[in-house]
Amino acid sequence: MKVTLKAGAWVEPSRMIKAIRDAGFTPVPEDVHLTLTGTIEAREDRTVLVLAGMTMPREVACVAAPGHDTIPTVLRQQVGRLVEIKGRWRLEGSGLLETESVSPLPEGP
Repeated sequence: MKVTLKAGAWVEPSRMIKAIRDAGFTPVPEDVHLTLTGTIEAREDRTVLVLAGMTMPREVACVAAPGHDTIPTVLRQQVGRLVEIKGRWRLEGSGLLETESVSPLPEGP
C-alpha cells in the first residue's frame, strides 16, 4: 500500500502500523519507506532532517542504510541545505530513517 500525505501532515509510522494491525491486517514494518523533504542539520553525534512545511515542528534522525556507505558523507555535505531524502523507517527506539538517497532541492525565493 502506498500512502501520500498532504503537505504539513505527519503520521507516526508506529501508530500507522498499529492501526493496520488493529484493522485485522498484517503490517510489514520493514516495508515502511518514506520520501521526506527538509533541511539537514548536524546535532552533536547525529544528523537530522528538519521537515519542511510542517504545521508542527518535526525532525527525523538519519542514518545510512546498509550498503549505502557514502550516505554519512553526503549528509554532512548537505548540512544547511534543502534536500529530499528517501529511506526505510526503522521502528526501534524513537525511530530512524535508514537513508538510501539524498537529493538537493532548489532553494525557494
